[in-house]
Amino acid sequence: MMRKRNCFLVLACAGMLLPAVGFSHHAQAPFFDQSREVEIEGVVTRFDFRNPHPVLYVDVTNETGEVESWEIQFGNATGLRRRGWHRDIIQPGERVTARGHPSWNPGTHGMQGARVRKENGSVLGAPIED
Repeated sequence: MMRKRNCFLVLACAGMLLPAVGFSHHAQAPFFDQSREVEIEGVVTRFDFRNPHPVLYVDVTNETGEVESWEIQFGNATGLRRRGWHRDIIQPGERVTARGHPSWNPGTHGMQGARVRKENGSVLGAPIED
């Protein structure tokens, strides 16, 4: 009888914790302005294809000639893999154009939800309209 009670308590506690796992992932709205889109063009310096969010690093030369280092955050790697992405899909040195939602944080160069067009014209993510 004691064993059944302990098993029930363990299962009950686990059942109460499971909903917390679903709500533990953060929303994007506090970090990125979903009401605006920006477009950048630059050279890839690194692509980290990992969970929880793959990140593409791009050096962009701004209008004053200074280089800005942009970080472009994507959804999870598993979702991207299902759409044909892999760790070698973008290489350092490639020129890309990216369009997405900019970071809210002033003075930073971040983007989320980006669509990326490679120099050869291939598009990763949703199409970029010209």
